[in-house]
Amino acid sequence: MTMSSFSGSGLIGSVPGNAVISDTPTGTYTSGSASYSYWTLTASGSLTVTTAGLADVLVVGGGGSGGYTTTSSGGGGAGGMLVASNAYLTVGSQTVVVGGGAAKVTSTHYGPGLNGSSSRVGEYYGVGGGGGSGQYSQQGRDGGSGGGAMGRSGSVPAAGSGMSGQGNDGGAGATDNNAGGGGGAGAAGSAASGQGGDGGAGLANSFTGSSVTYAGGGAGAGNTTDGTGGSGGGGNGNGNDATANTGGGGGGHYGNVGGAGGSGVVVVRVRTA
Repeated sequence: MTMSSFSGSGLIGSVPGNAVISDTPTGTYTSGSASYSYWTLTASGSLTVTTAGLADVLVVGGGGSGGYTTTSSGGGGAGGMLVASNAYLTVGSQTVVVGGGAAKVTSTHYGPGLNGSSSRVGEYYGVGGGGGSGQYSQQGRDGGSGGGAMGRSGSVPAAGSGMSGQGNDGGAGATDNNAGGGGGAGAAGSAASGQGGDGGAGLANSFTGSSVTYAGGGAGAGNTTDGTGGSGGGGNGNGNDATANTGGGGGGHYGNVGGAGGSGVVVVRVRTA
């Protein structure tokens, strides 16, 4: 799917019309005739904008965790992924929040996984991912991307819904005790079909000068064969945790606790020449 983008006019960097950030950048690079500085934040903090203007912003929320059930639990949904090209940043200290990935549910708590926390820089947000479906027919949670639905021998609950422009829905569970995968930024979670559903694929972004894939959905657990986590940090089935600072969803588990979601990330890029 196409992620949200924000367009404006003007150039980027120290050139008039573009933001200037006084903090030391994480790195710099040149692409064609353009030069860029970028800031990658893997923990909450702030950025100081000394000249208001335009920047490119990537915000990924924390991923949801997999559910917990006596059968197969759904994979956690990825954190919402917002890509804002030519975003306007005002002068002053811009608050940066890097959302935490959802913790595993406790071993005494049968139920859906937990939602990840949202990330933001200034007014630009990436919503936390939804927890995977768990015991007592509780559906997958809604979020940046939705959690996958559990599998059971009776009727199965619904998967969670993703947020338009930031993610996708979780995958459906099946009555053969196979669960659906959590949604990813690039695709919905796969429905269970003879095994646990795969997590939805994430999306690649190159604001750092290299292509990095974020926000993959967690895999659904299977009766005999688990699903695979989505590209972009999604956890595999059998309760595997998602990768930190990708916003990936945690993997579901058969008869045990699902995996934790991955923390989010914020990247800001400005053109300097």
